[in-house]
Amino acid sequence: MTQVEAIAKYAVRASFEDLSAESRAQLPIHILDSLGCSIAALGAGPVEACREQVAEFGGSGPSALIGGGKASPIYAAFWHTVLVRYVDFMDNILAQTETAHTADNFGVALTIADYVGGSGRDLMLALALGYTVQSRFVDHANFMTRGFDHTTQLAFSHNAAAGRLLGLSEQQISHAMAMAGVSDASFAVVRAKPLSQWKGLASAQSALGAMNALFLARRGVQGPLQVIEGPLGIDHLLGMRINIDWDKEGYEGVVGSTIKKYNSMIHTQAAVHCMVELARQNKIDPTKVVSIEALVFQLAYDFAGGGLYGVDKVIRTKEQADHSLPYLLAVALLDGDVMPAQFDPERIIKPDVQALLKKVQVWPNHEFTELYPGKMPAKIIVHLQHGRVIEHEIQGYPGLASSPFTWEDAVQKFDTLVAGRIDNSLSGEIKNAVHSVENIRVRDLMNLLGHVRQASAVGRVPINLATSTVTATAD
Repeated sequence: MTQVEAIAKYAVRASFEDLSAESRAQLPIHILDSLGCSIAALGAGPVEACREQVAEFGGSGPSALIGGGKASPIYAAFWHTVLVRYVDFMDNILAQTETAHTADNFGVALTIADYVGGSGRDLMLALALGYTVQSRFVDHANFMTRGFDHTTQLAFSHNAAAGRLLGLSEQQISHAMAMAGVSDASFAVVRAKPLSQWKGLASAQSALGAMNALFLARRGVQGPLQVIEGPLGIDHLLGMRINIDWDKEGYEGVVGSTIKKYNSMIHTQAAVHCMVELARQNKIDPTKVVSIEALVFQLAYDFAGGGLYGVDKVIRTKEQADHSLPYLLAVALLDGDVMPAQFDPERIIKPDVQALLKKVQVWPNHEFTELYPGKMPAKIIVHLQHGRVIEHEIQGYPGLASSPFTWEDAVQKFDTLVAGRIDNSLSGEIKNAVHSVENIRVRDLMNLLGHVRQASAVGRVPINLATSTVTATAD
C-alpha cells in the first residue's frame, strides 16, 4: 500500500465519534478564528483581484461565497482559502525545522461541507482530517528545508478532507492526492525576501489545483499512486523516506495547532508579545532609544530576522512588514500592539517606525532553539540614552498549543478583526452559529456569511459574483 492509499483509507474510516472531547472543544475556536481572518481580508487589493478572477471564471453556482454570490466549488474553495490566508493571522502547526498554516485547510472544508449539504459535525470532521494530515507531514518530513513550501502538503490534506465529505472511495481519494501531489508542489522561495503578494495567495492556488484533481478523480481519472515513494517521487526529492503509520493515527491535529495573538508571522509571536509586555510595563520614549536587541530561536531568525530567508532592507508593504522582526518590534513598542491597523500602508511608512526599525538587531539564541517548539522563548533588550537598559524575557505567549485560546479569547480576536466590517447583530449571529456548530447545517452558516460585505473604507464597490459583473474601483 502506498502512502496516498494509506491516507485515503485513513480518511474514509474517519467519523465524528473519533474526535476527542478536546478536539471538539477546540474546533469551534479555530473555526471562529478562521472566519475572523476571512472577514478581515475582504477589500484588500490582491484579494479584490482574486474576487474579480472568481467573478469572471468561477461560474454562478452552486457554492455560496463569503461576501455574497456563488461559484463552482473549485473556485469557491480558492476564494475561501484566499480569505483565510491573506491577512496572515490564522493558526499554525509548529515543528523543530518545519511549519505550516493549518487553517489553509479551512476554505476547502467549508466549501465542500456546504456543497454536500453537510452538518456542522461534517465540517468539524473535515477540519480534523485536514489539520491532522498536514500536521503529520510537518512532523515526519523536511519539505521546507529541502526547498519546498509548506503549501505542498495541502495536496494530501485538502483531498483527504474533501474526499471524505464527498463520500468518495479510497481509490478515488488516492488518485486525487496523487494527481495534486505530483502537479501542485510549490517552492519555499515564496517565503524568501523580498516578499511578494503571492506569499498570501499560494495556498489558494493549492486549493484550486487540489479540488480540480479531486473532481476529476470522482469522474474516474487516475494519477501516479507512487507519488511519494516511487522513482523520482517526493521521497527522492526530500532525501528521506516518509513512512507515516496512518493506521495508528487519530484525528487530533487541531489540538497541536497554535493560534496567533498578533498579526505577524507565527515565529515572531513570542518576540512581539515580549515587546508588548515590556512597553506596557515601562514608560519608554521612543526618541530616546539607542538600539533594540532581540534574542530568538533559530526559525524566528531565519524567517523574520535576516537568516536563511534573507532580509527586506526596505519595508513598504504589508507582506514585507509582517515578516520583518525589526518592523514588528518597532511598531509594537510605538503602538503597544500588532494588529491589522499596524499594516495600513500609511502606518508602515511613517517616519517614527521607519526610524526605529533601523535600530533593531536580531540574534539567534542556541538555548532558545533547543526549547522550541515546546516553548517559544524570546528576550528583548532596549538600550536607551544615558546608558539605561531595559530587558524582558518570556517563554511563550497566549495561543501556543500548551496555552490554547479559550472561546472568550477567540471572541475577543474575532470582534477586533470584524469591527467596522459587520454590524453587531450579524456578528452575534455568526458567533452563536459557530459556538453551536455541532448542531447546525453549514448552509445556515454560509447564509450568514453571505451577508458580510467589505468595509466601506477600502474605497471599492463589492463585485456582484452572482452575475459576474466587475465594478470599477474608486481609487
